[in-house]
Amino acid sequence: MGSFGGHVLPGSFFIVIAIWWIFHIFNRYYGSRRRNSQFTSSAIYPCSCLSGWVSEWPFEAAVKIFFVVIGFSLEIYTGFSEGRFVNIGNGQHATMFFYFGLTGIIDILTYYRAPLPPDTDYVMMSMALIVEGLLFKFHLHGRADMDVLLHTLLIYTIGANIVSIFVEMKYRHNVLAPLSRSYFLLLQGTWFYQIAFILYNPIEGAMPWDLGDHEQMMIVTMYFTWHAGLDILIILAIGGAVACVHRRLSPYAEETVSMKRLIHTSPNGQTFVSLNDDSESETEFQTPMNVSVH
Repeated sequence: MGSFGGHVLPGSFFIVIAIWWIFHIFNRYYGSRRRNSQFTSSAIYPCSCLSGWVSEWPFEAAVKIFFVVIGFSLEIYTGFSEGRFVNIGNGQHATMFFYFGLTGIIDILTYYRAPLPPDTDYVMMSMALIVEGLLFKFHLHGRADMDVLLHTLLIYTIGANIVSIFVEMKYRHNVLAPLSRSYFLLLQGTWFYQIAFILYNPIEGAMPWDLGDHEQMMIVTMYFTWHAGLDILIILAIGGAVACVHRRLSPYAEETVSMKRLIHTSPNGQTFVSLNDDSESETEFQTPMNVSVH
């Protein structure tokens, strides 16, 4: 991973998976609102653009395994020199890819209803991130100050990502929980790209960074906050686009759902309209409806 491509590959992996999650989370959320049903998150999401049984197949798991096989193979291949594996850093990176590959395998086993404990897919996802954070924590000995700062900020993001997964396991019906998981994975991905351009900029003639300069390290920290804000805007843009599509597909869905919430039937069969749509309110004013039966 000690190259431009070595950072771009995992960055691309995280960005693709995060955007996939964000789109499907919003799609499921607005779909549940349209159907007046409860939103429930999941560790992975099927490909809704396909049809038939293929639409339910764990396509996301296959994408994970595809990326992992490429990354793992490249790290092992480039770690050899004269017939010996000499680059221990490559071994750490390959280990990271291996654990993310395990999440794909668990996703497939879950799809085929293997006798696994509940939430094994979430636990495996958090385990992969824990291993990633652990490897990066002890990957920085003897490196330049800016290199350490870049990867320390990445470790903070990984830690937040782990916490978000456990929060989602607890609050499966809150859309903010899976969006938080997706947000921190997206932040990992975009920050990997930033690390690649700072440490291994492939653009000819680009001014190299001074890895020991304090002011430039302050700039790096500022860049990290910009990434955090930009990724929020990306999530908002995707959510807005999905919301517009759902609104165009069913322009009267919100009004229909609202009317269903207002109209109730009492145990004696009388239909009435609630003038207060707040289901959590202690007081509710009701107006009976005259229903004629022929």
